Amino acid sequence: MQHITDFNPWLPDTQQVIPAREGGNGQIHQPGQFQNVIWQNRARVPDGFETALVTALEEIFDQGAEELEQIVSALNQRRLFDRNGQPWNETAFREFLHVNGF
Repeated sequence: MQHITDFNPWLPDTQQVIPAREGGNGQIHQPGQFQNVIWQNRARVPDGFETALVTALEEIFDQGAEELEQIVSALNQRRLFDRNGQPWNETAFREFLHVNGF
């Protein structure tokens, strides 16, 4: 049996890594000196409608809904309609998700 001394011969030689003193992209940032963007793809915090929709969707998924038809039906049963107060249908819900980046 041959003793293995190098598990990956294509790895570069080990070099001394000297971490940067300041934070930067891909690095650990200095506490308090980097903007932590909570809503990274939004210009604002979600409003009441969006928060209620997310809460309802979490509950619907917890109850085992997996298909779009089940999700739309459950939203309508909860009377959580679209922003215009109309019951959801599959097409309208798909469009909502597409516009809102989900």
